[in-house]
Amino acid sequence: MALYLISYDISEKDAAEYQPLWDLLKKIGAVKILYSEWVVLAGANEAGDIYNRIAPLTKPPDRLLVQEMGMNAAWDKLLISDEAFRKLARSARF
Repeated sequence: MALYLISYDISEKDAAEYQPLWDLLKKIGAVKILYSEWVVLAGANEAGDIYNRIAPLTKPPDRLLVQEMGMNAAWDKLLISDEAFRKLARSARF
C-alpha cells in the first residue's frame, strides 16, 4: 500500500457545490487532515487513478494535486490526532 496526499484549491464562494467531491473522498477512504488536504491509502502507483476519479468533480479554475507521500514527514495541528497520522504515515512506502 501507499499513502497519497490529495490537495486542492477551490473557490470559497462555490464551496457548497463541492459536496460530491467530499463524498467521493470519504467513499474511497480518504481522511481529511487539513482544510484542503486529505490522505488516502491505495495501491502503489495509483496517483493518476486517484486523480482521474477526483478531477471530474472539480471546476476549471480549481487546482488539484495527488502525490504519493514518503515516510519523512513533519506536521503540526492536523485535523486528526498525531497518532492517527503516524499510523497512516507508517503505511507510506519508502
